[in-house]
Order: sequence, then C-alpha cells, then structure tokens
Amino acid sequence: MLLPAAGLHAQPENVVNLTNHIEPYGFFRTSAIFDSRESKAGSEDLFYYLPLDKDINLNGMDVNYNPSFKMSAITTRLGLKVSGFQYGDFSVSGKMEADFYLMVGSTASLRLREAYVNLAWDNVGYSAAGFSIKVGQAWHPMSADLPYCINVETGSPFNPFNWSPQVMAGAKFGNWTLSAGAIYPMQFLPTGPKGPSEGYVKYGLIPELYAGVSYEEGGFLARVGADFISLKPRWRTDFDDLVFDAGTKTEDRISMVSPMAYLQFSSGMFKVNAKSVFAQGGDHLRLMGGYVLTDTSEPLSFRYMPLQSSSSFVSFSYGRKFQLMCMAGYMKALGTNHMIEMGEASNLSPDDVYYFSDGFKNINQMFRATPTLAYNLGKLTFGLEYDCTCVEYGDMSSLNNHALAVKGRHMIMNHRVMGVLKYNL
Repeated sequence: MLLPAAGLHAQPENVVNLTNHIEPYGFFRTSAIFDSRESKAGSEDLFYYLPLDKDINLNGMDVNYNPSFKMSAITTRLGLKVSGFQYGDFSVSGKMEADFYLMVGSTASLRLREAYVNLAWDNVGYSAAGFSIKVGQAWHPMSADLPYCINVETGSPFNPFNWSPQVMAGAKFGNWTLSAGAIYPMQFLPTGPKGPSEGYVKYGLIPELYAGVSYEEGGFLARVGADFISLKPRWRTDFDDLVFDAGTKTEDRISMVSPMAYLQFSSGMFKVNAKSVFAQGGDHLRLMGGYVLTDTSEPLSFRYMPLQSSSSFVSFSYGRKFQLMCMAGYMKALGTNHMIEMGEASNLSPDDVYYFSDGFKNINQMFRATPTLAYNLGKLTFGLEYDCTCVEYGDMSSLNNHALAVKGRHMIMNHRVMGVLKYNL
C-alpha cells in the first residue's frame, strides 16, 4: 500500500524512503585478571559478583584464600544498527548485537545480547510529542543506565543487569519521557523451588511489567521507575498425599515491586551518575535477593514473603585521552518486611529461602570500590582497574525470623586487578 501511494505523487512529507543504512560496530577485547581469593564469577571469571565465604579445613586453613590469574577474549562483540525506513513522520530502526560470552565446554560461542525493532512516530497530536515502541530483546529499563567502569559486570550486583524480550512503549513531551511495557525473562531468570526458571512467569500468565518517567535538560538527567514481577513458584503439585495426586494445579503466587531512582550530570569532560534500587526479590535483575516460603498449611496455596534489599552505586568519569573513573557500590540485605512465624523451630530453614543463584543466603551487606585509569588512543583503549569488594557474611544455620543471618557476622575481602586492551571497530 505504501509504494503505490508514493508513485501517485503523495505529499512530500509522506514520501517513503526504503534505503537501508547498516552500521556495523563492536570491538575486540582481551582481559587479564588477578584475584586474591576464590570468588563467585561468571564465564571465565569475567562477570564478577563477590568473594566466597571462608572455608576452614581440618588444618585450620581457609581453602578459599587461593590467589588466581586468568586471561580471556570472549567478550569481543559484534553488532549491527539498521535504519532507513521512513514514511512521513514514521520511521523504523533496529539493532542486533552478539558476543562470544557463551561457553560450550571450553569453546566460546556466539550469544545473542540484543535484537529489536524500534517503531517511532514524530510530531504526534497537537502537542507534537514523539512516540515509540520497541519490540524484541533489549536492555531492561532498570539496567540501562550503567556506572562508569570497564569491567564486564558494569556495577552488578549493585546495579541491575538484565536484557530480555520486551514490548516497551515510550512517549516524549518536551523534556519529559514516559515509558511502560511488558517484559519476559529468558537469559536472566527468577528463582524458586525448581531453581532459576522462566516457568514461574510462563505458567503464572502475568508478564513482568515496568513503568517509569524521565526528565532531561542540558547535561542533567533524572529517572524514576518501578519493576513489577508476579511469580507462580508451584504451578502443579509434585507430591501425592491423602487428598491430592501429584500434578494437581496450585494457587501459589508472590508479587513483588522494585522501585528505582537514577541521576546523571555531565559537563565537559566530567560525568557523574548514581542509582538506588529498593528491591523486593530482584534476583532476575542480578541483585542479591529472592523470597521465602512461609506457610505450607494449605497444600494447594503455599504462602511466600519477598526478601528486601537496598542496592546503590555512585560513579564518575573525567577526561578523554587520559580518563579517570571510579565506582562505589553498597548493598544491604533487609530481610522480610514482616516477621516469619516459625512455630517451635528456633531457626528458619535455609531450604525455605529461594535466593539468587549467584549469591548466598547469609549475606548481610556488601561494599565495592573500583578506581579505573584508561588511556584512549583513537579506537584503541588501554585500561587498568582495581576492584576491592567486601562482603559481610553471617551464620547460614542461624537465620532469624526475617530470614537474615545475623549471628557470627564477619567480613570477607577480595582484591581484583584487571587489565584490558580494547580495539573498537
């Protein structure tokens, strides 16, 4: 319908432009990393979370005090930006991005990061607003604003980290932007009785939701938003009893809301930003959290409570050729909002706590500081970053009625030094 209209001398503002513009981008990247002790980290130890708790053997030695060194180039990235379809004030653009972070045995394979189409309308209505709809896999809105650093985890687990299939709508009115949409977990999954799984959302029939508002003027940006996720920890029973056979449908449900606030300011060569998330659960955002099974008295309707936490970072960057950056992060576990009735048991069982698969249920708080120095020579970057992460652990066998390990608290620290060579395409 569009091409014939153009051939019949449509108005100039409605001319169809079908010229594809494809812009390749990406980089080659090699990292060398030293850690002072064993730590929880992703593929090839590149995506860093936190140092492991002490593990004392019969000789009184901490077996996790084990320095290590490694090198890897699997974060090399390839991407395409596509634009060029325009019909009047309507335009279509897209993006596809992958890296080699997926490990199959000892072989690095391509992994999809982003693949989406963006539909945009300019000058909509009397207010001349801009309207857009993003469809596909893209950064989660809670994760999109990253701290200034060169590490792969980009501030996680103090900053949300997630990209997922989504339908996200945005409307821009002058300096204000409203956004809202639905998200489906795929690579970054919520946890539960079956471990990390998309089934808690898939069979719950309610997508993850996000809504937010932003204000931008000059070098200033402010954003607030909230993530809503509703999980069905059990969609069918997996046991037989005197009344119900295994496979009986359940009514389990837990819903959680995680609000977020973000600020950013830039002037010349100086940039600073900060984000804070008050998370309920948050494990699907790679935050240290989850939820607790609190009541099994109704066999078809178990009850749960979310674990709450506060995660924040502040970071800055100064310079261009010689660039100085630093991020500081802090996370505090707050436990459940209400006390858990534990009956005659003196402690909550850790098996009743469903927690982020790359974290630990006995974490009380965490600190991190990452000063970074980079030298940018055109497309070539040399970077050196020091990461000091401290974790306060408690006694796993003594969870209180807020699901916090408050006894036997002690600090564990890891020193990580990372060197990076990066060449941009």
